[in-house]
Amino acid sequence: MPLAACATTGAAAWSAHTPGSAATVDHRAWQLFLDRHSFTGADGVTRVAYAEVPVTDRELLDQYVAGLQQVAVGRLDRAEQLAFWLNLHNALMVRVVLAHLIARSPDDIDLGGPFASGPWTATLTEVAGRPVSLQAIRTEALRPVFRDPRWHYGLCDATLGGPSLPRTAFHGATVDRALEDAAIAYINHPRAIRIEADALVLNAFWRRYRGDFGGTDAAVLDQIASYADRELRAELHPGRPIRWIDDRRLNEWPGT
Repeated sequence: MPLAACATTGAAAWSAHTPGSAATVDHRAWQLFLDRHSFTGADGVTRVAYAEVPVTDRELLDQYVAGLQQVAVGRLDRAEQLAFWLNLHNALMVRVVLAHLIARSPDDIDLGGPFASGPWTATLTEVAGRPVSLQAIRTEALRPVFRDPRWHYGLCDATLGGPSLPRTAFHGATVDRALEDAAIAYINHPRAIRIEADALVLNAFWRRYRGDFGGTDAAVLDQIASYADRELRAELHPGRPIRWIDDRRLNEWPGT
């Protein structure tokens, strides 16, 4: 059952935690949605059959998000908090696309908000009475609390170029291993990194979040190397020119 709402507000709302807490969050509804509507293509990229989601499963997603609104995040331990934020972000991202099925890219969805280009800064829900946007999850809940850039690999922005939507809901007990697997899967996929004769081709994902990966191209390459397979790792020379790519098309299942 959802935990009771926590009264903490302000910046401290997301930094507070309860070490050793046995409290968990129920993510079964999100897992059911993923089982029914997400698919991994032959290219290894997960897509969502957005147009085929029935009203009943949209309501299921709404109910799941409503339950997360009531969670007392400060009563969770760190691992459970991390799983909570990753699942909430991805569920909100899917819900936004479901409300804008005409969009060919999430960047085309303008929900307003400061410097709006896409749905990133718009308030999409509340948690413990505090407004939450997709960007706020990254910049307020994850970045200042979890000083480990692996959480980026667990967040789906609904594009084909970014990290895939995880088809298994995150849980505190297994979130560390899940993020390791997500990092390995993304880094070793050609949509993220390609070696060409004249350049190292990197997805602009790392340029957008360079600050979280060390702040320099060299630091980014070091982080990538820790998850790259042997052949790719051998090609990650700091002096090699970098060319950036970015596939911002929606991660919709073909035919939807």
